[in-house]
Amino acid sequence: MIFDRRAKTAENKPELKPVELPIDYLKMVEETLKETHAAGIEELKKHHPVCELKATGALYSNEVLMAITISHGEKSLIATTVYASADFNPMMQEPTIDTILNECLDSAGSVLEFYLDPKHADRIAGVASASIGILEEAPFEWTKMEETKVSVWVKIDKSNPSLDALAEDWLKKNDPKYSISEQAEDAEEAEDFLNERLEAIRNAKSGGSGGGDSGPIRH
Repeated sequence: MIFDRRAKTAENKPELKPVELPIDYLKMVEETLKETHAAGIEELKKHHPVCELKATGALYSNEVLMAITISHGEKSLIATTVYASADFNPMMQEPTIDTILNECLDSAGSVLEFYLDPKHADRIAGVASASIGILEEAPFEWTKMEETKVSVWVKIDKSNPSLDALAEDWLKKNDPKYSISEQAEDAEEAEDFLNERLEAIRNAKSGGSGGGDSGPIRH
């Protein structure tokens, strides 16, 4: 899946293939956010009976990127996506990848808390709308959060990353040049990449050798 990244890789450095965040972790994120924002989602259903919350994200060589999308079913193009991004250095012991992910989740969650507040019908309507301009006080560009354990930037737009997955499925079924075996190999390499870095971080850590009303950005 292609994301609009915040941290760009220097031109003289090769970009390693990104690793999608584990499916089990993303499912946990989705369930947590659905439970936390259940009241707001029920209000949103008054505009769109179908409300789907989807978590995606990737680990890059220098960045962790998480995206939380509220869409209204496969037949609707309308969606609102909140992104959270933090710097990542696989060679550093601290902060751990767990800490970075938690801070990204908390930051994205605080933005959702603002726009899914059931006490503010106008904000709910903004999420339901196809127009980005109706989202008042929104961080349309990468905006740094404050009072976080690690530096996290957030952004919101009306994109729908899930459409990329639908496009990929279409290619698999209709493009003879699309190699499923190559995709499987890429997925295996990506998983190895993530596991190696997580193991290195754990070894280093163990000493081994191997919602407010002033806007969604908290101050």
